[in-house]
Amino acid sequence: MKTFSLCNGLCSGRFTCSNINKECCNDFSNDGKDYLECDYYKKNFNRVLYLYTGDHIVHRKFAESIGADIQSLSEKIPKGYDVYLTEGSFIRLIKLRFLGKINRNAKIINLFSDPSVFYLDRGIKFNTKSNKIQNASIFKEPIYRYLVNKLDGAICTSEFTEDILTEYYQGLISKVDVFINTEFHKKLLKLKPKLNNKNILFVGNWADHYYKGIDILIEVARKNKKFNLTIIGEINKRFLEGVELPDNITFIDTVPQEELLKHFEKSSLYLHLGRGEAFGITVLEAMAAGVPCIVSEFTGAQEVLDKEFVVPLEVGTISFFIESYFGKSLEEKKTLSFNVRAKSMDYTEEQQLVNFRTKFNELISQIYGEAKNE
Repeated sequence: MKTFSLCNGLCSGRFTCSNINKECCNDFSNDGKDYLECDYYKKNFNRVLYLYTGDHIVHRKFAESIGADIQSLSEKIPKGYDVYLTEGSFIRLIKLRFLGKINRNAKIINLFSDPSVFYLDRGIKFNTKSNKIQNASIFKEPIYRYLVNKLDGAICTSEFTEDILTEYYQGLISKVDVFINTEFHKKLLKLKPKLNNKNILFVGNWADHYYKGIDILIEVARKNKKFNLTIIGEINKRFLEGVELPDNITFIDTVPQEELLKHFEKSSLYLHLGRGEAFGITVLEAMAAGVPCIVSEFTGAQEVLDKEFVVPLEVGTISFFIESYFGKSLEEKKTLSFNVRAKSMDYTEEQQLVNFRTKFNELISQIYGEAKNE
């Protein structure tokens, strides 16, 4: 069984000891695996279980980087862990701890990576049966506020989500950065996008079309017949039933990586109009491909772009920004392409996994420090 340790920064910031006053064990190699056999480690360090809902590959690698065990939240939750790291949904863990089904001293940390906090803040919910946004119950906000403050810590993948969460959660929050898969990043960096055309791309799975802004994308395409919009990802076919689509929009189901690279290369603009998108890793991928991006003000990836490429969710304004981009000279577009590609280098897998381990260790140290002072 894998375990995880917590050390107040003594082991090169990689592991943290739950007993902060004790000397950290240094008896392991640089690859970070020998520590599992360290006697001091076995006696003093915490065991972490990561519980996923969507099993996002980036979040899974976060968990692997801290040596956590991994399982679906839908499975039976075992006892015996010191820290439970949840992805998106945490209420079940709060209940289990209250009922004594897991250790009452166990710490629960949630990775806020979905639109739930944004929806809460707007007093809405997405009905998967009707494919419509509805007003949420008036009781949801106070109940959520009570339960979220039972968490011992929170992790956000964007300043956007963190800013909303602080309105409801008074505990410890750590902001981390996502990344582009190493091998995919290498391939993206080699692409030469066709910046002189008017092809716009969006990539994302969208069971919840409102969250991904698919309805807005369709309206923008309808109003701007001079460009072509391609939407790639797992398609919500029920939403499209009865929707009259303009001729300049193409829907493509999930494609293999090599085909996706071709779509990035033949695009001159990436458009991501999320409503509560925690970050939007495909924005980083487009940047690595050298494709300039426009995102909504409700998309976490706005923090990596210049303000002129962050737009309100209003069709006329979005159209104006798109026309302004297409009106630039090829040299101006090449400069933008170079700049966004260079920026993507801040989000390498290796760099951000180190960053996540460090941030997670710091958060756990704070959690145990606060518990000790209570």
